[in-house]
Amino acid sequence: MSLGSKIKRSIVHIFMVLYMLVTVFPLIWMIISGFKNNADLFSDPFGIPSEWRFSNYSYVWSAYIQRGVLNSLFFTILGTFIVILISAGAAYAIIRFDFKHKYLVFMLILSGMMLAPQCSLIPIYKMLSITGLYNTRIGLLIPYIAYRIPFSFFLMWSFMINLPVEVEEAAYIDGSSIMNTFFNIVLKMSKPCVATTAIMTARYIWNDFAFALVFTEGDKLKTIPIAIFSMRSATQTGWGVMLAGLTLAALPMIILYICLQKYFVSGMNAGAVKG
Repeated sequence: MSLGSKIKRSIVHIFMVLYMLVTVFPLIWMIISGFKNNADLFSDPFGIPSEWRFSNYSYVWSAYIQRGVLNSLFFTILGTFIVILISAGAAYAIIRFDFKHKYLVFMLILSGMMLAPQCSLIPIYKMLSITGLYNTRIGLLIPYIAYRIPFSFFLMWSFMINLPVEVEEAAYIDGSSIMNTFFNIVLKMSKPCVATTAIMTARYIWNDFAFALVFTEGDKLKTIPIAIFSMRSATQTGWGVMLAGLTLAALPMIILYICLQKYFVSGMNAGAVKG
C-alpha cells in the first residue's frame, strides 16, 4: 500500500471514529445521567454522579413504565408481524401473478405513503368512536398497521422483484404449493428485507406518541411514550428519573438493531438498487 493510500485510509478511520463518538456519546450520557438527581444533573451535567442512584431505575420501572413496556411490546410485536405478513404477501402477489387492475392496486397501496399520520388523527378518531373501537387494543393497532404497510410493501417489492423465479418454478415442479413456496422459500430468501422491515416498523410503533395519545385514555393502554410524558410535572420534574426511563425505553430497540444489523444493512442496500 502506498503512502498516499495509507494517509487516506487513516483519515477515513479518524472520521469514522469521530462519527461513532458523536453517535454514542448522547446514549452514554443519558445512561449515566439516569443515576443522578436534579442537583448533580444541573451542577455538573457531564460529570460522574456524586452518588450512583440505582433506585432511579427501579423506581421509574415500577411506578411509571412497567405497564407501558408491556403494552408497547404487544403493539410492536403483533403490529410488526402483521405488517410483514401483509406487505410481503401483497408484494409477492403483485410481482408473480397477473390479475385485473394489477397496477391500479400497486399505485393504490403506494398512495398511502403520501398521507401524513397527523392529517388523519381526527378522521380516524371519529371512525374509532363510531365503531366502538376507541380506547381498545385493536383500535390502536389498526392505524399502526395501516400506516406502515405502504412503505413496507414498497421495500418488499423492490427486493422481491430481483429474486430468481427459477427457484420457485423448481419448487412447483416438485409439488410445492403457492403458500408453501411463499413461506418456506420466498420469505427465507428475503431475510434481509424482512429484518429491515421489522426494525423500521418496530421503531415506528414503539416510538409513536400521537396515535397513542389521541386514540386511548387512562392507564390501561398506556404505551412507553405516554408513560414517559406522564413523568413531567407542572411544579417539579425529576430529570434523572426521566432519563432513567428514557434509557429503559430505548434498550429494546437498541437490542433489536444490534441483533438484526447485518440483515438491516444488506436489506437497505438490496432494496435501494434494482437491476
